[in-house]
Formats: sequence, structure tokens, C-alpha cells
Amino acid sequence: MKTRITDLLGIDHPVLSAGMARVSQADLVVAVSNAGGMGCLGGVSFMPEALEAEIRDIKARCNKPYAVNLLLPDVLTSDEDSSWAPVRELWDRLSPADRTKLKGVEALLTQGAVKNQIDVVMEAVPPVIILTFATPKDFITQCHDKGIKVGALTGSIGGAQKAAEAGADFIIGQGTEGGGHTGHVGTMALIPGIVDAVSLPVLAAGGITDGRGLAAALSLGADGVWVGTRFIASDEAYGHEEFKQRVINGQSRDTVLTKSYTGKPLRAFRNDWTNAWEKRTDEIKGFPGQYAVAGPLVETGYQDGDLNEGMMPAGQGIQTVNKILPAGQIVTDMVSEAEAILQRLSR
Repeated sequence: MKTRITDLLGIDHPVLSAGMARVSQADLVVAVSNAGGMGCLGGVSFMPEALEAEIRDIKARCNKPYAVNLLLPDVLTSDEDSSWAPVRELWDRLSPADRTKLKGVEALLTQGAVKNQIDVVMEAVPPVIILTFATPKDFITQCHDKGIKVGALTGSIGGAQKAAEAGADFIIGQGTEGGGHTGHVGTMALIPGIVDAVSLPVLAAGGITDGRGLAAALSLGADGVWVGTRFIASDEAYGHEEFKQRVINGQSRDTVLTKSYTGKPLRAFRNDWTNAWEKRTDEIKGFPGQYAVAGPLVETGYQDGDLNEGMMPAGQGIQTVNKILPAGQIVTDMVSEAEAILQRLSR
């Protein structure tokens, strides 16, 4: 199955695993890339030294293209002390044990860490960098100077246009069905709009878990898919067994868009914490300060399987996920099923 995205990225299959914070670590990236897709490391989860080690691990086990996901909004890259003061204040209130627990979001709560992440990634020169929340033109130019391709994740047509103008090489359009940080427009409406608005290759994301989703995405004009939730239920994904089982057992109605963990709209499993904050929306701190408000709860879902209050991002496509599989098999099964569907429809 060849598309503009397989040609652009030098991969066999038009399937990319999402750069899910915490979930997408070296094991998952290697498995997806070695299967002919492209794995994406959730770079935001690592302090700079740990990020360097994780990329080194990927390179040691995989000679196929891979990607690194970075978050570069001004609020994280700013040197202005006043913008970090509220975050530091919240962080200082946490106990030493809670700070240790929060290692997966420490970079988002530490002034200068994201800039150091950038230095690490630019030194490593991965084949692809995926940007979330912001697409700085100067940074994209730096990537191109090093031969790095840049993809931009967005939930809107306007965001896709801005990314194209900034020089991105391809666009990932994520519908509101998707897990994690996401927008408010459905995939079915969003993807054709982006395809019409930009001339770049487009990946579809949000609610895509199998070959039916890949075939549908191609029919909408996309050149491939960016898949998150399906890969949570894989052998190689990082996460507690209770988290994976909840994906398998869950239904679409079990997820909710909430700002209660991060300060930005995030689709996750509904629980006691998200329910409580539905009545306290005016108290929610902005991104990334709400991470420190939620404290260890942003990690207890991944690490401890805390179903009652822990953050467990997941998309509405969970109702079609019913088994934990090797990530490589998820890639090949998805492509085989899509090919069979498209062949049948062409007849």
C-alpha cells in the first residue's frame, strides 16, 4: 500500500503510532517501525538526559525510520520567569514522593527542560519530528536544514493551514474521537476539510483502530493514519495492565473531554476525578499548571492502574479494541484488512 506518506517518510505501510506521552516509549516505537510503519516516541515524557537515552535505545534496535513528538507552545519554551512562577508554586507544594511519581511530566513543569529536549533531539537527528500545539517556523527551518521531516498535529483546518505556511511536510488531522489532547471536530468532517485546504500529505487520526478506519481515511483523501488508542492495547506499550484491560472492556461513552488533568481538553476515561471537576471548571489552572494540581493522579493511571482517579487517556474507538496484540501485528493486520476492503469495493 503506497501513498504520498510512505514515499515521503520511506516506510512500507501508511500507519504511524501516535506519540502518546508515557505510553509510547522505545519498545513500542521499535515494534511499529520494524513492522514497516512508523513508531513515534512521546518525547514530552522525558527529561533531556532520559530522552537522549531513549532515542539511543531506539537507534540500537531499529534501522527503520522513526519519529519523535515534541510540544513547543510558547508557555513551555518561554524564558520569562513570571510565566513559570505559578507552575513552580504548585510544584513546590507537592511532596517529594509525589514529585518522584510525576517523572513522566517533569519536563512540562520545569523551566528550560523543553528547550533542552529540543537540543537533544536536534543532536540526535531523527528522521521525523511531530509537533503538537505549535509549529514555529524557525524551528521547522532548523529541522529541514538537518534533513529532518516535520509533521504537525492539529484538530482544525485553520491549524493545518498555519502549519503548512510554517513549512511542515505533512499534516496530522485529529478528530475529537481521538484520545489525549484533542479538539472538538469529528474526524469525518475534519479530514476532507484539511485535504481541501492544504496540498500536503495528510494523516487521519481519531477513532481509527483497524483496517476499516485506514480504508475510510484513504477514501476521505488522507494518505495514511495516526493511531493511538489501539496501540495502548499492545504488548509493547507502557502502562499498567488495568489500563490496557480498560481499553479492551470500555465503550465510547466511557470517555470524556476534560481539562481536569492538564488544563487543555483531553479525552480520557471518565472517573471520580473528572466528574468532580465538571462542577469546578472555573478553578482549573491553565496548561501546564493543572498537571501540578492533579499531582500524582496524572501518573497513577499508567503506573498503578488507578481506575477511580488516575489519568487514562483513550479515544472513542475503544469499543472496537478487544484484544492485546503485538504492535507489529496491529500494523500488518490493519494494512491487510484495509487492502481487502479496498479491493472488494473496487470490484
